[in-house]
Amino acid sequence: MKKILLYIVIPVALSSCIKQLDKKYSGKTVVEIDATPLNSVATGVNYPILTRIPADARPIVTSRDSTLRRWNGTVKIRVNLVGPQASSDQTVGYKIFTTSPVNTIAFGATLTAAQAPPSGQTPSAPSATLAIQPAIEGTHFETLSGKVTIPANSSFGYIEVKIRNNGATPGQARFLGIQLDSTGTLLPNPNYNKLGLAIDQR
Repeated sequence: MKKILLYIVIPVALSSCIKQLDKKYSGKTVVEIDATPLNSVATGVNYPILTRIPADARPIVTSRDSTLRRWNGTVKIRVNLVGPQASSDQTVGYKIFTTSPVNTIAFGATLTAAQAPPSGQTPSAPSATLAIQPAIEGTHFETLSGKVTIPANSSFGYIEVKIRNNGATPGQARFLGIQLDSTGTLLPNPNYNKLGLAIDQR
């Protein structure tokens, strides 16, 4: 009987030592590009250059995420609110830059039908290291507004990059950079305000 009592008392005693922490962010409200803190920075710069389409709230997974290509149509880049939600819409300003900090970039092979997304990518392309040149507005991507809205009572907004398919350029990729700036109602976190996109033009 004493042994049974001991087994009951010990877990109850240990559970009383666990403290529940309720942490609340109390810093200045800022915004950041969702994919930037989640992915490794490129060599020589302080931001990532992605060759695959980012998913919300997780890093790129090579065997799961589609290659950024001239075939992709609209690519959505999430912008996160870091701080409390507001009862009205808020805006985030951004600018585009197209000068790549690197001369070449490595692309993995496109996904097969056996991988996710469910049907793979067509037409397929093998892995390759491509020369990278500036993306040209109106040729490689459609004009961007320079503003994104974070709706009322929300923590997210999306920059929609519409990639154009103007035919193949063998051996080449195009670079498009996004940098959040101070032209909206919200200020960017300077540590996570940039993202590079490399678009496979094959």
